Amino acid sequence: MILGPKHEVPSTSFQPNVVLFGYGALGESAIETLSRLDATLVGVVVPTNRTGPDVVRVENATRRSGLPLLTQPRKSGLGRFLESLKKLAPDLIVVWSYSMILPPEIIRVPRLGCINLHGGLLPEYRGGHVMQWAIINGERETGVTLHYINEAIDTGPIIAKSKFPIELHDDGVSVQQKLQESGATLLSEWWQKIIEQTAPKSSQDEAVAQYYRLLTPSDGLINWSRTSVEICNLVRALVSPRPGAYTFLGQNKITLRRARKKMTGTMIAKPGTVQDVSEDGVLVATGDAAISITELDVNGSVVANPKEFTLIGIRSGIVFADIPVV
Repeated sequence: MILGPKHEVPSTSFQPNVVLFGYGALGESAIETLSRLDATLVGVVVPTNRTGPDVVRVENATRRSGLPLLTQPRKSGLGRFLESLKKLAPDLIVVWSYSMILPPEIIRVPRLGCINLHGGLLPEYRGGHVMQWAIINGERETGVTLHYINEAIDTGPIIAKSKFPIELHDDGVSVQQKLQESGATLLSEWWQKIIEQTAPKSSQDEAVAQYYRLLTPSDGLINWSRTSVEICNLVRALVSPRPGAYTFLGQNKITLRRARKKMTGTMIAKPGTVQDVSEDGVLVATGDAAISITELDVNGSVVANPKEFTLIGIRSGIVFADIPVV
């Protein structure tokens, strides 16, 4: 399991029954965080609309802890799930890294309500994949918002926020680690007030609210006419395990894993043109300057050594395309 930092929480005579809704690294971390609080974790729920390693890791962590494991069905099959959830008698539902909307029938189950650790700053970053969107947008900071859940998406009253910087060297992996640590700290700091029902409930400012859609693999297609900073931000946001920022060379899909902005004294060529291949990487013209690619993969096979770039057909003068070219 991924262990977050330990946080001392004042003891209280009341330990609420808690059901966690979550999956992935953050969901697994939530099990560890809740185990250190004055709480009795009575069950874990994973979403039915996600499969693969991110769900399996939480399922395994739940079984190791000896806890009941439920799967939230789609709305049409909610009846039996609600019966199982009510048998766990949760006082509070905690949501951390989850991909399904909680319908009103679920929200009404716990007497202390439902709280969510949202991986972005509300209300400016509502919706899905907001951590990646913050990097893509070039934000200099992001954070976690702890809020109560209501029937709309990410609109519930805010308890507290925790902000941290997005450094130039940060990517999707390192920012997620910061989210994990900040989320654990935030939940620990406010836990007693939540269970005492004295936590703040600040309304969100709808004037600055914005929703972001879920990213799809096609969002990683590089438009070489964009600026170097914009392209590097896309690469940073979509590092593995995300599908990645990609382009095409002939029929080969080239996925950029590491890249940095590079100033060049040479005349700027057509965006997407390789200007140089050296031990420093592949220099590619962009809409305003150039970037240096230092790690990439070809059709899923990692090529991290710049000396190998020429062996796969990357040389000065070639132009990356946005579609496969025969």
